[in-house]
Amino acid sequence: MVDAQAILLKQYKLCKRCSERHGGDGESPDRCYICRGLMDSLYSILGRIVEAVEGYEFKTFLIGATLPTQIYEREDAIRARLKIRGRESAKSQLTSELGMRLARMNGKKVEYMKPDITIYVTIDKENKVEVAVKSRPLVLSGRYVKKSRGLPQKQDRCPSCKGKGCDSCSYSGLSGYGSVEGLIAKGLAEKTGGQMPKFSWMGGEDQNSLVLGGGRPFYARVFNPKRRKLKRIRIKDGGVQATLSVIDNEPELQPHFRVKTKIHGRCEKGLAGQEMKNLNSLAGTEVTFESRSKMAIKKIHSARARKIDDNQFLLTVVTDGGLMIKQFVGGEEYMKPNISEILGAKCECITFDILDIELQ
Repeated sequence: MVDAQAILLKQYKLCKRCSERHGGDGESPDRCYICRGLMDSLYSILGRIVEAVEGYEFKTFLIGATLPTQIYEREDAIRARLKIRGRESAKSQLTSELGMRLARMNGKKVEYMKPDITIYVTIDKENKVEVAVKSRPLVLSGRYVKKSRGLPQKQDRCPSCKGKGCDSCSYSGLSGYGSVEGLIAKGLAEKTGGQMPKFSWMGGEDQNSLVLGGGRPFYARVFNPKRRKLKRIRIKDGGVQATLSVIDNEPELQPHFRVKTKIHGRCEKGLAGQEMKNLNSLAGTEVTFESRSKMAIKKIHSARARKIDDNQFLLTVVTDGGLMIKQFVGGEEYMKPNISEILGAKCECITFDILDIELQ
């Protein structure tokens, strides 16, 4: 190894860090053969990192780097000639030293598995530095109450980018904010400083339906949030009230749930007391229908019917989540039993409101 060190020090001009990394103990006053002065620019790069992470709330971080291929090539050439193996690379040393200095400076910790933020340092062949920061998505569990009719649950995608995010939609991917999704997405983006979130809904309702009681459960994932010290978020806008809490991860499988729904229906024929009794007899039955090319079964746990006038009725049911109410009322052939079949005449759903949703 002494001979290798002697050749290294004699034939290659290396900076202190590159020399020590390869087993040497010298330092050339000239520009380093391997890094071309990069390792002497750590303080400058650290300054760029500090500027980039300003505004982000985080406890843990990870630094990654992309170096010009010429650095790897020059380092590999030395190691091949001198048969040096098992030594730390320039990239590893750079990220390690930057990480230690940043940790000492701000009291944060390096985390390799699930860092709050990841800092990407990109260096070109002229040693020009670009720094980008990406924070770990924020996962939230929430419920919303909708007290205004005419508001759809989901928002259409932006016609220009088809939901990917562009200048015309302010990178939201949405066509606007005239929906439950749009209003909650806007509120979350404002409160977290992140990009527009993605949602997983537990069921859905018609745009003219109300969602009352404890509200409809859902999950939201906010990408690249700047603020993450959030225990509970409340959003109130345009007839929608939502409360969300930060969780570690969204469940792989959504929990089962029951829905209490009040249906306002109209029948083509006149209704009598017997028809209401027939509707009440739905309690305890199972409705079968085709969903996504598969047969689904949803149980009706309770049913309570009331006649409004000769043709209109109210039916309050507690069912398994996922029962399609309008089809259940209208009597499509693939859904049995259904209200039209039970009443012996074509029925239509005027409105249906979600009174409560209970997670199982």
